[in-house]
Amino acid sequence: MLLEPIQSTNDDFGAVLTGLDLRQPPAAETFDFIADALARYAVVGIRHQPLEDDQQIDLAERFGPVHQSILDESRRRLKDRRFNDVGNLDVAGNLKSADTKGYGDANLLWHTDLSFLARPARVTLLSARVLPPQPPATEYADMRAAWDALPTTRQAELESLQVEHSVLVQRAKCGFSNFTDEERQKAPPVVHPLVRRHPVTGRRSLYLSSSASHIVGRPLEEGRALLEELTAFATQPRFMLAYQWQPFDLLLWDGSCTMHRATPFESTEHRRELRWTAVVEAA
Repeated sequence: MLLEPIQSTNDDFGAVLTGLDLRQPPAAETFDFIADALARYAVVGIRHQPLEDDQQIDLAERFGPVHQSILDESRRRLKDRRFNDVGNLDVAGNLKSADTKGYGDANLLWHTDLSFLARPARVTLLSARVLPPQPPATEYADMRAAWDALPTTRQAELESLQVEHSVLVQRAKCGFSNFTDEERQKAPPVVHPLVRRHPVTGRRSLYLSSSASHIVGRPLEEGRALLEELTAFATQPRFMLAYQWQPFDLLLWDGSCTMHRATPFESTEHRRELRWTAVVEAA
């Protein structure tokens, strides 16, 4: 196995791993190597992993319990609720119309996976099954580095704050509000701390997402202004990484210390199909 940092300027954020085949369950020492790399680099791409669905799930379950989608079956192309469909296909498997508003459009916003649930994503696995000739990058922000860059006086002001998150708030930002009653019941508003400590490394980081509605105990507009300010600060180029996809990449990232977003992609000719699986935090 060969593990190489993606960036020379921030060599503990983002790495690429080559020289292994995850179509067979990895040995304990190999899995530990992957987990350690993820704890250090937060984003790890593993090249050339043409996985089947069951192989992706087997690997995900090594990290912990796998999330099941809150979405109604009628709006899901993939019937297995442990997967979300990331790409440009509709529920029938046809290329989407560019002007159709959908639940997945929120992927274009800076977010942390499942931040609107009481048990958000701890590790996300995204498998590239079909890519267009020029696949769009996925961008990441290092929330550890953003926290470290804040003045100590600013850190002291922020570390005790609590933030309410809501999937309704998040999806409204991209023009989607067509939730069923059952979907709303599965994802009521939740509260998460603004500052979190990593369970493995102990490093602190900001915890932000497009699902963030307001800061608990502060006037609504004042809290939202602070969240916008911190998001703009944390997504400066010096904290960012753009992951360049290759065919059959398996990309893993740590949701406790990163934000990410898709970059725009519209095509009436080329399919983009990725399988998303998330491992949620311990209860």
